Amino acid sequence: MTILLALILGLAFLLYGMHILRYGLQAFAGETFRALLHQMTATPWRGFWSGTIATAILQSSTALTVMVVSFVDSGLIAFPNALGLILGSNIGTTITTQLLALPLEPLIPYALLLGALGYLFFPERWRYLALSCLGLGMLFLALNLLESGMAPLAELEWVQKSLHQLGDHHLQGIIAGTLLSAVLHSSAATTGIVMILASEGWITLPTALAFIFGANIGTCFTAVIASLATNRAAQRVAIFHVSLNLFGALLFLPLVTPLAHFLEWLGGSITLQVANAHTLFNIISSLAAMPLLPWATKQLEKIR
Repeated sequence: MTILLALILGLAFLLYGMHILRYGLQAFAGETFRALLHQMTATPWRGFWSGTIATAILQSSTALTVMVVSFVDSGLIAFPNALGLILGSNIGTTITTQLLALPLEPLIPYALLLGALGYLFFPERWRYLALSCLGLGMLFLALNLLESGMAPLAELEWVQKSLHQLGDHHLQGIIAGTLLSAVLHSSAATTGIVMILASEGWITLPTALAFIFGANIGTCFTAVIASLATNRAAQRVAIFHVSLNLFGALLFLPLVTPLAHFLEWLGGSITLQVANAHTLFNIISSLAAMPLLPWATKQLEKIR
């Protein structure tokens, strides 16, 4: 019941927080703010680097992706300009894994307090920016609730036994990683669990890599849920995020064993090798997808 309650509250906070964030930004946005957003996403490469830096600061590619969906839904960013941000967010999230994720819990009360008080006492235009801060705080609170509420599932003995029994069935590993990350709403949390499983010898390094590839697909689930109540352009952003990580998983699936050998040759602990795999997967898949952005934009715009 506790896990179910955390899931329901997390999803409710996610959807409502995104609504508040979108409304606040829409009310606050003036020509200067709109111009800045357009400058950040004026070209695919600008969006790419902006997405990388923003995700590194936020420590959550899921949070940035949901924000991008909100920006597109509110008309602050055009759909084609948002795709570079998504590519960059996949790279920025690797810092989370390398640093084992900085805790966001201490920031949540300050964001909620600043947003609530700011909305009550700030001048008219700035109060909407404070409202956006409140929405952002609710967004992080939702992600925290989803992660902490569902994490106990991964600690169940039958789950760990199932992971161990997968052996080196890489496609099954990708599917299992996708499901686990979708449940946890965090590829970083899934990667942390995989690090533990690999270091304890419960799974081999190639299987761990397959889990990592799947985790990047599963983490798109939150953005897909968030996009259900948005316009078609914003939904295309979520579809692109899923397609990007599916593309990366298919690209790397035949290379799981050679990549494992390469990581072992680089050296370091097994946990570092898993973190390096997460980094290489996202960097290579995002860079490989960059030349395909014009084609991807045309295909996604056909969705009505």
